[in-house]
Amino acid sequence: MSWKKIVLILLTVTLINSGSIFAATDDHGHEQKKVAAPAAKTDKLFNEFYIPTPYSQPYKIAADHNGIIWFVEQSSNKLGKFDPMTSKFTEYLVPSAKDIGSSSWKFSETERKTFTGGYSVSSAGSLAGLAIDSKGNVWFTVLLGNKIGKFAPNKEEFSEYTVPTDSSGPFSLAIDSMDNIWFTERNANKIGKWDADVSSFKEYSIQTPNSKPAGIAVDKKDNVWFVMSDANKIGMIEPATGKFNEYKILTPMANANDIAVDSKGNIWFTEVSANKLGMFSIQMNRFDEAVIPTLSSVPMNLAIDKYDRIWFTENKGNKIGMFDPATAIFKEHDIPTNQSFPLGITIDHSGNIWFVESDREVNKIAYVAGLAAAPPKSSEAGTLSASDKKFGAQFVIIIIISVMVITILMSYFIMSFRKANKRL
Repeated sequence: MSWKKIVLILLTVTLINSGSIFAATDDHGHEQKKVAAPAAKTDKLFNEFYIPTPYSQPYKIAADHNGIIWFVEQSSNKLGKFDPMTSKFTEYLVPSAKDIGSSSWKFSETERKTFTGGYSVSSAGSLAGLAIDSKGNVWFTVLLGNKIGKFAPNKEEFSEYTVPTDSSGPFSLAIDSMDNIWFTERNANKIGKWDADVSSFKEYSIQTPNSKPAGIAVDKKDNVWFVMSDANKIGMIEPATGKFNEYKILTPMANANDIAVDSKGNIWFTEVSANKLGMFSIQMNRFDEAVIPTLSSVPMNLAIDKYDRIWFTENKGNKIGMFDPATAIFKEHDIPTNQSFPLGITIDHSGNIWFVESDREVNKIAYVAGLAAAPPKSSEAGTLSASDKKFGAQFVIIIIISVMVITILMSYFIMSFRKANKRL
């Protein structure tokens, strides 16, 4: 066999292998046609439910251990309950708001769209924060009523407690391992505590004045973390000592809003004005930030799943976002209802992501089924899939064959050159 035939055979083998490398294959090595991805039909992911009371302005949302969904209605001063098994709503009017009336506009469809003679205000109750204790009691804050409240589902009974500081603006709340209720006092610049053992309040003044504390969370050690929106900081109280620690957020005027703690003890928070997710590592004493892909998305509230992925609402982006810290990858899902203004978000025990659509006209709660239950894909978690491994093996083969071809060609040209010299 001549040198030329050998070279042609090797080149043919090389081209065949190179073609197999760049053909699309599945994880079993079966070749697939490469076609353009169809437009995502995100509405199939979502399930939406109209709240019975119109213009209720749902704000925060939580799931109990039975899978029942609870939410607060800021304008109608009601505590809402939704059973996913029956799709049934139940609404409870908060006792202290019974004489306030409603802020609903009872105009016709035409009048409501053309009305220009007034403006929307929250009613005097204005429910805000929401959390569920270990006994299944539902706790909430009454922002303008200056109270925190408890609802016992088994008895369908309310209890309300007036915060000692007048007009304190109780906003968000969180519950520690002893079922103590911690809450931010937005107007009073304090952190409040309702002691479950002695049924009394204790208040802690924040060192930085006029900080406007907003979101609040409790870590595994029962340290209390909170954001200071106007001070551009996050803070922490050690309840055992009463000691405060404050940490300056990297981006100036970030306008932090909500906060949560992952399984590793990292502190996550939304940066509304900066369009970022922020993270503070207490172990490393360091901040990190991730810029959200959608411009001016207005990230508001967040929740963390069992895989430490961060799920958040994009209030102006009209999306549900997810950030995986393990891969630094964002994913965003368009909410099918336009301009729904999503706010509160929570994850139930089945991995469904629940959120509220707060726009007065929209007035819904909704969920995305099971996204938080699925573990990160192997390729997203930094491990190679079968197709990746196949590609790697094929790539090595083509490199070896290419080297062989080049070597043979060089040998052929050298021998040809020597023969030519001998003729001379």
